[in-house]
Amino acid sequence: MGAIVSPAEDGPTHKMAERWRLLVADDSMVERRPLAELLRTSGYDVDEAADGKSVMLMLESRPVDLLLLDLRMPMADGFDVLTFLQRTRPKLPVILMSGLAADEIQDSMNRLPVHELPTLLLKPINPEQLLDLVDLRLRGELPG
Repeated sequence: MGAIVSPAEDGPTHKMAERWRLLVADDSMVERRPLAELLRTSGYDVDEAADGKSVMLMLESRPVDLLLLDLRMPMADGFDVLTFLQRTRPKLPVILMSGLAADEIQDSMNRLPVHELPTLLLKPINPEQLLDLVDLRLRGELPG
């Protein structure tokens, strides 16, 4: 059995011998499903959400070790989810995914209580880069 990861206040809590639970949040099924499948075949447990409201409900009702978050979604966008996380789970690792221009993202980040931008992947997502970032974030080797 692997070593136990010391539980952060609201960050990853699973044993290393267990599978990490990820939440992939993107309103585009064409983008969300292949990413979720890639992560599943790489050994992660993956839940999916198609809108920001569902993301927040899932985060309240189940353990999640890392959130992959699209910024443009219906019902509550990624910035609304980030505001929710800053209040409820500030240490949850997040990787943002977006096709928005960098200046548009930064302008929107300025409306959040904490202006620090989590790790950002611009679409289209490079699968190898995504897997590397997920691994680094879960091991705590990538800040943000």
